[in-house]
Amino acid sequence: MLVYAVDVGTTNIKVVLYDDRLQRLAGASREAVYERTENRVEFDPGQLFDLILDLINECAHQVVGTAQQDAVIALTGQAESLVLNDSSGQPVRAAMSWLDDRATDEVDELNERFDSADAFAITGEPFPSSTWPAAKLRWLRTHEPRTLSATRQVLMVKDDLIRRFTGVPLGELTTRGFTYFWNVPKGEYWDDMVDFTGVSDDSLPDVVSAGADLGPVRQTVLDRLPPARGYRVNSGALDHFCAMVGTDSYNYGLVSESAGTVLSLSMLRKDWAFDALTKVSFHPAFEAGDTLLFNGADSGGVALDWYRREALRELTYEELEESLTTRAPRGLLPNAPVFLPYLTGVNPPDYLPLAKGAFLGLELGHDRIDMAYAVEEGVAHLLKRNIDYLGGTVREIVSSGGGTTSRFWNQLKADVCDVDVLVPEEREATCRGAAILALVASGELSSRDEAAALNKPAVNRYRPSGSGDHESRYRLFDHYLRSLYAHTPEMEN
Repeated sequence: MLVYAVDVGTTNIKVVLYDDRLQRLAGASREAVYERTENRVEFDPGQLFDLILDLINECAHQVVGTAQQDAVIALTGQAESLVLNDSSGQPVRAAMSWLDDRATDEVDELNERFDSADAFAITGEPFPSSTWPAAKLRWLRTHEPRTLSATRQVLMVKDDLIRRFTGVPLGELTTRGFTYFWNVPKGEYWDDMVDFTGVSDDSLPDVVSAGADLGPVRQTVLDRLPPARGYRVNSGALDHFCAMVGTDSYNYGLVSESAGTVLSLSMLRKDWAFDALTKVSFHPAFEAGDTLLFNGADSGGVALDWYRREALRELTYEELEESLTTRAPRGLLPNAPVFLPYLTGVNPPDYLPLAKGAFLGLELGHDRIDMAYAVEEGVAHLLKRNIDYLGGTVREIVSSGGGTTSRFWNQLKADVCDVDVLVPEEREATCRGAAILALVASGELSSRDEAAALNKPAVNRYRPSGSGDHESRYRLFDHYLRSLYAHTPEMEN
């Protein structure tokens, strides 16, 4: 059996082809295409589907013998991007990316209409956001009422891809909590919020579990796929949660860190209890009784990208790595400035709406490498802050994403968090996780545990140094943050 794992990312669309022993056979990717106008970010869902079919064909052409095997198409990637179709499945307007930020006034409406604590307990999201489909639908109700009148299918991007492959629109469970109209504890749509958005219940898709077999690909699509004995479709899961499966971090006591442009953390908890004061996003897990906690900080790798672009223009990442290693061979610059990585303002766990990025403790003797160290350390401090906030016992951090190419940064995170950081040599962890779910659902593998041992990527382990200097640097970071924002409600709480 073959698995085409499709990752619908925000920046890139990827397809990776695996065999039934999880050996990677081929891969292909293209940049995602958007139409951007000020705060509006839209895309063509039909064009996206065509691109995915092209990538599947590109992978098949790299491998001999695909026509003699059964194949599964497993879907993962982003959640919130909104697709609206008419009764025949044709889009009634361009799809709205989760990046689209037009619905800011509607967020205020959501706050006014629904008690934030009650909404948090229902949706699993601490705050409403223009990211969520609920806010975008409310915007459409006000600004494009004819669009909603013509809409018969309210879908997120993966729901629409399932529809295009199988003919049936279906939602996958681990993505529902990113709508802001799904009742996570009850496992059903939140009727009051659905009514407020202006759409009807029957326009929303039925919901299936993560990693579910959804049946065969419909005939009209088969004609556009490379030859195979047959094709089926698997629902996969949210990209962050698939990455946990792909890196074998879907286990208790582990934190899965995505070290990309955004710093995101996922953690599996058993018998977790909701606490309105702990502002952590929570989502249904793969098994009953488990909960997946999720936090995402926009000021992740983007902070280093910004600093390198603006202050280190001629210095490559490789040269920066060498400079940092030379300057701080033991991974510590105790007299470096402190950086608050709040370039995007609000970041968990403090959610400070007035926060800004800042270098503190600067002296004439500091240079651009000292400041680069401060930026990397500041993101590591933000990581520690979020891990401490998630609660529970954390034995290891399993890290993936572009930031893990820096050995210096990996070690710095281990030192700051005082926890082992594991970096699997797997560049497509999300696709590997989707493939694992598909192979388990098909019966090719008995469990995710069995899959973890197959063609397992090597893992680099970074152990904390145990230096108390890193703890004192974190206390200084916390002191500066509290001093600057001591009188905000978030800090007072």
